[in-house]
Amino acid sequence: MLADRAKAIQRVCFDSEPSEADLGVLGSRERWLVYRDLVRTRITGVIEAALPRTKAVVGDEPFERMIGEWLAGGGPKTRYYRHVPNELADFAIPIWKHGAPPWLADLARYEITAWSVRHAPPNPTPEGDFAFESRPLVGAAVQVLRLDYPVHQRPTPEARYDRAPIILCVYRAEDHRPVPQQLNPLAADLLDAWQRGEETVADSVQRVASAHDTAIGPAFIEKLSTLITTFIERGIIVGGRGV
Repeated sequence: MLADRAKAIQRVCFDSEPSEADLGVLGSRERWLVYRDLVRTRITGVIEAALPRTKAVVGDEPFERMIGEWLAGGGPKTRYYRHVPNELADFAIPIWKHGAPPWLADLARYEITAWSVRHAPPNPTPEGDFAFESRPLVGAAVQVLRLDYPVHQRPTPEARYDRAPIILCVYRAEDHRPVPQQLNPLAADLLDAWQRGEETVADSVQRVASAHDTAIGPAFIEKLSTLITTFIERGIIVGGRGV
């Protein structure tokens, strides 16, 4: 049956070792072994393109073993190669959290976030301009990332990072390059709220400022205006939408 053949193809491509029984079902043993190598090489290549620094830290052989373990568990569910690294990251990052060095999982999270931002869809079309009385519209290629280590920077000469919690907004620049911008906790919570788009700008500012025990005075308004201007100039905020 077609379903049985499809399962055999999946096992031949993704199992640690293809079984002779599955190869017999498919026929042309040598052709299917070549096809297996082509599929696995392409999958490995796109993952390495997304996580080059992570691979360098993990090492070539352990990194390939991690991919092999993931493939043996069923492999990618997506039909799009650009989404394959995200599925590997979902599998590997929980494991790397308990590995060494201690910042490895953060590095992988940063790299896969940058990859996702680079390959995000085009921005949605705003219904109007950004305004305090409307709900904000944030660009599609924007993610807020909370890390324990500043892995967006190059490591120290000893090839390590010291723990220093940081919040980043990773956004896509006009040249499609992912760019990290450091945020303070209040600004990050504001951007989280604006991405959800459930409140007007005015309501979200009041709620987030209150949660941070911050008075909305002249100094706050000045800093908020600077933040909003920066977000608009960099395409992080693309406009507004109706209430």
